[in-house]
Amino acid sequence: MVVGPMKKLFSLFFYTWSTVAFLAALAGLFVARDIVWLGVLLSSGAPLLNRIRPYDNGYSINRKLRQPLVSLFVMSGVAWVLLTVPGGVWSLWLVLGVLGGFLLNTYWASVDNNELRG
Repeated sequence: MVVGPMKKLFSLFFYTWSTVAFLAALAGLFVARDIVWLGVLLSSGAPLLNRIRPYDNGYSINRKLRQPLVSLFVMSGVAWVLLTVPGGVWSLWLVLGVLGGFLLNTYWASVDNNELRG
């Protein structure tokens, strides 16, 4: 079945995008000295940190919610960017890509193959 390789490919793409966004946020913070990059740093750094050193065990009261701590940091970073960004700049596109990738990676790519079959 094609779902297994697609999950791995998408997960690789998501973590690559997050790494690029994280590095761009570091550059934006130290070079441009713009506070909007803090949101990108928070949004992209939370999933990467959880991948390197897991701090979110994925358990919550609502069984449908996966990775509640990572979700909190990602959503907080997105909110920060949306509140501080002046227009359609790179930080907005990077954080929206991280948000979309996080949602798809968490709720689609982490689903067991048995759940997809019905």
